[in-house]
Amino acid sequence: MFVCLLITFVGSVLVTWLLPMAFRSEPPYGLAVDIGVGTLVGLIWAYISYQYLSPMIGLEGWLRLVGSAADAIGFAAVMLWVLRRIKA
Repeated sequence: MFVCLLITFVGSVLVTWLLPMAFRSEPPYGLAVDIGVGTLVGLIWAYISYQYLSPMIGLEGWLRLVGSAADAIGFAAVMLWVLRRIKA
């Protein structure tokens, strides 16, 4: 569980920091809010996915770890899009 949260933390911070540069978009509430919201949402989703959703669909071992972390990092990127839609 700790490894999943660590991977998610690092991945979420990197994604929420680099994604605005890749799309040439200005963070509407600032870069710190983007990183904070993306990381928090990613960590919460990684916990839920690792503890509850992955066992339900039969994922075990490293596939459970990688699947939960990747899903959470993707969800952090979706939250950046949601923040930009709220501001607009």
